[in-house]
Amino acid sequence: MFETVFEDILKQVQRPGRYLGGEWNEIKKDPTNVPLKIALAFPDLYEIGMSYLGQKILYAIINERSDFLAERVFAPGADFEALLRENRIPYFSIENRIPLDEFDVLGFSLLYDLNYSNILTILDLGQIPIWTSKRKAVFPLVIGGGPAVFNPEPVAEIFDLFLIGEGEEAFLEILETISRLKQDGASREFILKDLAKIRSVYVPSLYRTYLPSRSSLFAVKPIQNAPSKIKKRVVHPFQNSPFPEKIIVPNIKIIFDRVSVEVSRGCPQNCRFCQASNIYFPSRVKDPSDVVNKVLKSLQSTGYEEASLSSLSISDYPYLSGTMNELMENLEKDKISLSLPSMRPKGLTKDVTESILRVRKTGFTIVPEAGTERLRMVINKNLRDDDIWEAASNAFSQGWRLLKLYFMVGLPTEQEEDLRGIVDMVNKIITLGRNILNKFPQINLSVSSFIPKPHTPFQWVGMENEQVLWKKHAYIKSHLKKHRSVRFKNHPIRSSILEGIFSRGDRRLNAVLVQAWREGARFDSWSDFFDFDIWKRAFETNDLDYSIYLSELSRSAALPWDHIHTGIKKKYLLQELERAFAAENTESCLEKDCAVCQGCTLWPLYEKEFPKKMVQSQMKRHMLGKEMEESLRYRAFYSKLGRARFLSHNDLSNILQRGFRRAGIGVQYSEGFHPKMIMSFLPALPLGMGGKEEVLEFKSAFEFTEKDFLSRVNTVLPMDIRFLRLEEVATNRSSMTDEIKSMVYSLSLDGTQIDRLVKNWTGKKGSSKNEGSEMLLKKVQEGIEARDPGVVEKIEFFEKQNKFQLSVKFDKGHSVRIQDIVKNIFTIENPVHNIIREKVVFN
Repeated sequence: MFETVFEDILKQVQRPGRYLGGEWNEIKKDPTNVPLKIALAFPDLYEIGMSYLGQKILYAIINERSDFLAERVFAPGADFEALLRENRIPYFSIENRIPLDEFDVLGFSLLYDLNYSNILTILDLGQIPIWTSKRKAVFPLVIGGGPAVFNPEPVAEIFDLFLIGEGEEAFLEILETISRLKQDGASREFILKDLAKIRSVYVPSLYRTYLPSRSSLFAVKPIQNAPSKIKKRVVHPFQNSPFPEKIIVPNIKIIFDRVSVEVSRGCPQNCRFCQASNIYFPSRVKDPSDVVNKVLKSLQSTGYEEASLSSLSISDYPYLSGTMNELMENLEKDKISLSLPSMRPKGLTKDVTESILRVRKTGFTIVPEAGTERLRMVINKNLRDDDIWEAASNAFSQGWRLLKLYFMVGLPTEQEEDLRGIVDMVNKIITLGRNILNKFPQINLSVSSFIPKPHTPFQWVGMENEQVLWKKHAYIKSHLKKHRSVRFKNHPIRSSILEGIFSRGDRRLNAVLVQAWREGARFDSWSDFFDFDIWKRAFETNDLDYSIYLSELSRSAALPWDHIHTGIKKKYLLQELERAFAAENTESCLEKDCAVCQGCTLWPLYEKEFPKKMVQSQMKRHMLGKEMEESLRYRAFYSKLGRARFLSHNDLSNILQRGFRRAGIGVQYSEGFHPKMIMSFLPALPLGMGGKEEVLEFKSAFEFTEKDFLSRVNTVLPMDIRFLRLEEVATNRSSMTDEIKSMVYSLSLDGTQIDRLVKNWTGKKGSSKNEGSEMLLKKVQEGIEARDPGVVEKIEFFEKQNKFQLSVKFDKGHSVRIQDIVKNIFTIENPVHNIIREKVVFN
């Protein structure tokens, strides 16, 4: 019953592939054989959550344990949420569709303050009380982790506990404790008190709020012997931290759709606005030989066509050039590209640039942050104008025509000359590009608003108000609008204001959050959904002036997040704030002497170098068949049925190409800067329509048999996609599309639909039997001929199956949509789900 209703819901949502599961490398265990079940929740859409590396790591290390089960859940789209509520279906995990309230632990990855409203949606749909105080023993423990928990107070009354810091070791320790105490029959309160003894665990119910002197924000202090400071967990040595090779390959396009391997954690630079460098401190690196092996093995396991090296500061990875060269020696032959996060211009060496270009041009990004050298000194961004010109010139000289630039406005001490500096910089880069490329370069200009973040030197400064920020954004846009090649990406100012409120919020925001959610707040990081008026009403209802969270804070008062300890000393942050106002530069941790600095408590864990040398690695290529001197042409037949019907044509193409790579089936690539695997498909099936015998064509430099092809490829495909047969085709034959004569479709109807048609066309009640079926077929033929004469070559009706079969003539110049024919003749709305393309008839 549930699966039937679930499929009906999938027919009505925008992107059903978000909820299907069944992806390659998915781990699906029997939930009845596992003592502890954990749902890993990400409070944003599937496309965002599946791009997050942290969840992939936790998913792998938890599921390695035979006594634990981890399954995924993401925030439902608005359409899916509405249908779940309408059908009264409790929200569930992706793998086994387990209702959320049946899990023992519900762990949220909290990356972004503007995702908080989606947390409440997931809890409410999962029939779990929103307030921690309302949860009884039967409900799962709700745990939060990730960068946003370094100020957990705005959601402290919603979570049972938080894990502060890195979770690879600590999360397993938490789960082991929960499992042991649950088996002992311990109460929920006892479990929470015992968990609070684990280093880096914060249990908000063991703390009370108070208003410190000289402060407008509430801080917290412990009760019941809870620790006064929660020290973050740090994985050390980082080299030994687990990292999954067999990551899940999504069936639909996601934001970062590639293999991504972490080469370092933390950042040695000391940008004063950057929270990430402090919460992931200290900087640690991985052995380059291990990095290369992880990338190569993961590419083989996933079939991805792109890999990236992940780091907060990739330019500071000491083995970057050697790692890239070693990787490209392996990847180039398979047309797999390598991309990097945004780099400091000084790190963009000739070797690095040449390595990127060996397969295809990936993104080129420069992040000046500020328009003048003076302001970059204030924020401690060690970047000169000449460095920026050199990096831009280097990019244009190597053939890049698109450059991404990132700036912030509203930074401390910012003046009009700093805004003018942004305009001047963009103008000069455009001139540089034109001189080198002989045409205007494309500039993607992203301008965001500065937000003072906890645990940074700027945590005490105020955030500029909406009107001032709007004028600064408008200034930049108005002075650059003459350039048609500049594309602006402005972060909505009101979204930044709400983020600023929650980033420095206290526990009073819990009530505001719940109120706004009840009034419809969802996906506040998405401009299509964000409504600041909802939030303003929520603040008014709770008699709370949100401007207090954006104002300058007293440097001597206790702050809402002071009990969370990153390892960076507060007095050091204050010193850095003074140096910022004096526009003084602070050396990076690579250059500083820790004994002199003494700004942190974690310096013994800091890794300035890694002693090992690079070890050569080679990707194991298990190519199918015998390599030939000339390419062969193949035509492969496959089915796309069941849940695969809910995948788009583009998603299907990606799935098949990655499947071919996993299977070692060599396919010819296009030439040029962006080589692509060349595959020819039939005209695309609409979303929801199945295909019983679809066809694709490809060329390969390898000769293989049908038996070997089917045996290899069908072992590496995800749900409900299977190859049926393979034919070798003469290379001088016409294209596949030119050879199509007709397409055969079947339309399946239930008895009620058949009876309704009989009644409509005969004026009689009755079934499809007797004269009804003959009349039915006649009416269908007449209707189709009147609407599209000569298009349908043959119509049959199979009475036992209540199924029509229509052979539709194919004309490349005049495509006929079978769903339109069915909709008009059979008066069925959205009929694609009733139709299957049975086969294609070739000339």
